[in-house]
Amino acid sequence: MHPLKPVVYFVLALMMFQCKGVKTSETKTNLVNTSVPKIVETIFIDSVWAANMVSFDLHTMGNKQYVAYYDKNRMMTVASRDISSNQWQKKTLSNKLHWDSHNYVVMGFDEEGYIHISGNMHNNPLVYFRSEKPFDITSIKELNDMVGCNEDGVTYPKFFNDKDGHLLYTYRTGGSGSGNNWVNKYNTKTKAWERYLKTNLYEGISDNETRSSYFSFTKGPDGNFYFTWVWRWTPLVETTHQLCYAVSPDLIHWKNAFGEPIELPLKPDNEKLIVDNAPTNGGMHNGKYELFLTENSKPIIGYIKYDEDGLTQLYVATPQNGTWISNKISDWNFRWEFIGGGDKMTQGASFDIEPYDANSVIIKWSNETGENGIYLVDMETLHKVDKVVEVKEKYPSNLKDRLTKNAALHVNIQKGKNSDKDAESTYVIKWESMGKSHGSHAPEVIPEGPLSALYLINIK
Repeated sequence: MHPLKPVVYFVLALMMFQCKGVKTSETKTNLVNTSVPKIVETIFIDSVWAANMVSFDLHTMGNKQYVAYYDKNRMMTVASRDISSNQWQKKTLSNKLHWDSHNYVVMGFDEEGYIHISGNMHNNPLVYFRSEKPFDITSIKELNDMVGCNEDGVTYPKFFNDKDGHLLYTYRTGGSGSGNNWVNKYNTKTKAWERYLKTNLYEGISDNETRSSYFSFTKGPDGNFYFTWVWRWTPLVETTHQLCYAVSPDLIHWKNAFGEPIELPLKPDNEKLIVDNAPTNGGMHNGKYELFLTENSKPIIGYIKYDEDGLTQLYVATPQNGTWISNKISDWNFRWEFIGGGDKMTQGASFDIEPYDANSVIIKWSNETGENGIYLVDMETLHKVDKVVEVKEKYPSNLKDRLTKNAALHVNIQKGKNSDKDAESTYVIKWESMGKSHGSHAPEVIPEGPLSALYLINIK
C-alpha cells in the first residue's frame, strides 16, 4: 500500500473501536468507513489439533497454494492445491508436534521451486525436509541436516528470500537469555546449504555475559533488510531490554539509521544501534514492538515500555538529526505485570502501525483494561493529530466469527505470503485453538483434542 494514498487498510480492531472509542483524555480520531472487503471463497483444508496455539504457514505461488500445518494427530503436514480447485493434495511428514507454541512450522521456496520445510523446534535438533521435485509435495523427504554444525539446539527457524530470490534460513542456537543467531544460504547448483555469514548474525554469548536477541525484519521495496530487535538476559520476559535497529542490503554489509557502517556480529550495548536503552524490568516485551517504513524507507518504530510512573505506555521513535527521538503516545492507566515466564501473562497492550498519508501514520491499539482506539501520528514530530480520517477495512468484520461453540478456543487468523505482490486477493488461513503454551508447562499426558477445522479464506 503506497503511503501517499488517502486511505489505509484497517485491521480487525476497528469494530471494537467503533463500539468503545478512545478514552476521553486521549486525542480522538474520527473515522469514516469508505468500503468493506468481502469473503469471496472459503475452502476447508483439514482438521487440526487445537489444544495449544502453534503458527502455520501459507504460500501462494502463481496458480498454486501450499499450506504447512499440524493435523489432528499433531503430525507435520503439507497440503497443496491449484487455485482453480478446492481439492487438496496432502503429504504427512514424519514429525510430531511437541507441546510448545514455539514449535511452529515454516516453509520456503528456492529459485527453482523446490519446497523447504522446517519447524517443531525449541532448542531441539534441526528438523528439515526438502522436496526432490519443484513444487511437488509428494517428493518431500526428511533430511534434518543443513551445514552440519550448530544444529543441535535450534529455535525460531525462518525461511526468506533475498533481492535476487536466493533462499536463506535463519535460526537461533542456545536458549533464551543465552543464544546466537545464524544464517544459511541454499545453493541450487550443488543442491546444498552453505553457511552464508562468516560469523553469527547476533552474538549474545561472550566471555563476560550471556544474552539473546529477539528480532524481526522487513524487506523494503528497495530489497534492503530492515531489522529491529531487543535483548534478553534470561528466559524471564521482564529481562527484555534495549531496543535496536540496523539495515542491510545483503545481511553482510550493515549500517545504522544514520548511514554509519556496522560490523557483524550484532552485539548488545552498541550505542550506534540503540533506539531506546530501556533497562531490564523497564516494561519492554520481545513481542511488543513494530517497524514501519515511510515512502523513503525512514523507520518509525512503535514499542511498549513503562513510563516514569511505572505504567505501561506506547512509544514511537524515529531517527532525526543524527539521533533517535522518542515520544510517548498513550496515556494508559495500568501496569502490565510479567508473570509465568511469558505464556501465563495477561494481554498487556497490542498495536499496529499503518500508513495514512505522506505525513502521518495510524496506530490502532487495545489493552487489557478493555480500552481500544486509534491514534493519528505525525511522522516528523511524533505527536498525535486530531482530524477526520478516511479508512478502508483490511478484513471483513465477520472474519473472526467463531467456528465452534467452545468458549475455551480462540479464533486464529494468519495471513499468507504471495509471490504476486500486486494480487487482488488476500488469502488467510483460519482455525481455532487454545492459547499459547510453553514446553515447561506441558501436561503429563498430552490431550488428544480439542480439534478444529482449518480453512483457507479468499478476501477481496
